[in-house]
Amino acid sequence: MPRSPLSMMSTLLLIVGLSPWLFVADANAQSPQQVQQLLDAEQPGLALDMLSRMIKGKKPTAEQLMLRGTARLMLGEIKAGATDLEKSLAKDPTLRQSWVNLGGLEIAEGNYDAAEKAFRKAYQLAPDLPDSHLNLGAALMLLRRGGEAEPHFEQYLKLEGGSAEAQYLVATNYAIGDVEHLAIKALEAAIAQDEKMRLRARRDSRFVALDSLEYRVLLNTDNYQPPPGSHQVEAAFRQPYNQQDGELLYAVLEALRSLGISYDPEVEAAAKWAIVWGDLRIKLRNQANGTGVVALSAAPSRYSADEFHRLSQRIFQEIHRTIGQ
Repeated sequence: MPRSPLSMMSTLLLIVGLSPWLFVADANAQSPQQVQQLLDAEQPGLALDMLSRMIKGKKPTAEQLMLRGTARLMLGEIKAGATDLEKSLAKDPTLRQSWVNLGGLEIAEGNYDAAEKAFRKAYQLAPDLPDSHLNLGAALMLLRRGGEAEPHFEQYLKLEGGSAEAQYLVATNYAIGDVEHLAIKALEAAIAQDEKMRLRARRDSRFVALDSLEYRVLLNTDNYQPPPGSHQVEAAFRQPYNQQDGELLYAVLEALRSLGISYDPEVEAAAKWAIVWGDLRIKLRNQANGTGVVALSAAPSRYSADEFHRLSQRIFQEIHRTIGQ
């Protein structure tokens, strides 16, 4: 499957969706599909070796040049990779992935006009593919042509069903293009579907220029409501939640570790609350009187009511023990 470049990523290919996995190449394999599998597995060196066997003594085809150029770019051989991609297009200008990869390279090198031309060629070859709209929109935003980019982002969201990931990618492009109100709108839509997108945004340098009150409120607002039927319970502690000292948060994590309860090590700690995800969703906050609160919730499919009750009591006991209350 062709891969779609994401604007402003650090890798020169800007390929999204790669899932590294061990691929053992057949020494006798001679198919472009095998080469693509190696590229998808982020093993460009093995891909180049396979291509060398395929091409040896022959003139490379347009597809082989495209694959070799992609592998070389992944290895940091920028000039050689770009040359292969250009040669592939000279042989076959309908090779969409060559246009996509060239556009990604131009983005990485700051050549936004050239990137827009490459992505437009890719778009013209496949106007119904979601990434055609995302890539072209990204280049247009970098050229400060937001009015032209917006319809492409809207169509991309439509084709992707408005998913959280799609909303997030659109938000990053609006942020890069300094269209803050649209960046916030798309990010808010992403968070509404997947609250972890808020934590992701906190760590994403593409949002660093956003500094409005609206953006800060978005990052510091937790609107999550457990689904109907969820188990819920909370307990108060004299130890308040404090983002700086982290004592209550440490006690919660220590309780989970001691009880062998799995949790995501990526914890979101805001000024007035913190969230721990895992088998349980755990939120830390303070009450008006300054005491800390630890609220637990879980899906009914994960625990029975009795299991949830016993587990929550054990967690609260462990927290009390750790903080000495």
